[in-house]
Amino acid sequence: MQNNILDQLNTAYNKYSDCLLHPEYAHLLNTLSSLELTEALVDFLCTRVTSNKHIWEIRFEHLRILLLNNSTRCFDLKKFFLDNYKKSRRLTMKLFFLRGYAMYATEKEIEPLINNFCDKLKSNHDYIDYEHILSIPALPYLVNTYKYKCFESAYNTALEEYEKIDPLLRGFFTLDENLKQINLLTSEEISSRTKEFLNKIQKRN
Repeated sequence: MQNNILDQLNTAYNKYSDCLLHPEYAHLLNTLSSLELTEALVDFLCTRVTSNKHIWEIRFEHLRILLLNNSTRCFDLKKFFLDNYKKSRRLTMKLFFLRGYAMYATEKEIEPLINNFCDKLKSNHDYIDYEHILSIPALPYLVNTYKYKCFESAYNTALEEYEKIDPLLRGFFTLDENLKQINLLTSEEISSRTKEFLNKIQKRN
């Protein structure tokens, strides 16, 4: 079964576009979230997660499977998650690499990383990142799963910094427990808010 789906993935992979997964490929990828992983499948996912050919959203779709699949813990990916946490610039990716690292690391090992993450929060107020990191499978998941004080502190910091983002740019979407995006506004509402925000910026200038 696993070898067959890997062959199918490799075939369907060639159908992707620069910014969208082909529906056939996306379906196969979702299948992996509950299928027992093999070394070959883990290698496939890790290669796609770190591929420079793709935008971060595409890489996130592959990281999502590693985070959701219970058999991921059977593979030593501690260094993989740590190295990519350090390399990533996008707060969303950093946070979810940290979620992966937390599967293997101690609280003591995590503390300096989450402190670094909090520093990044204070200097980066990209509303897209904040919608992700405050969603159920992100910081709230880490707080509820591990009960570490450092995660609670990071969550509180994120909430405080989120309030500094213009209200017109807050509440566009969230992620569900399967790390899938759920839109909270209609396309019309998003367009209206965006125009209002741009007008506000123009008036300031």
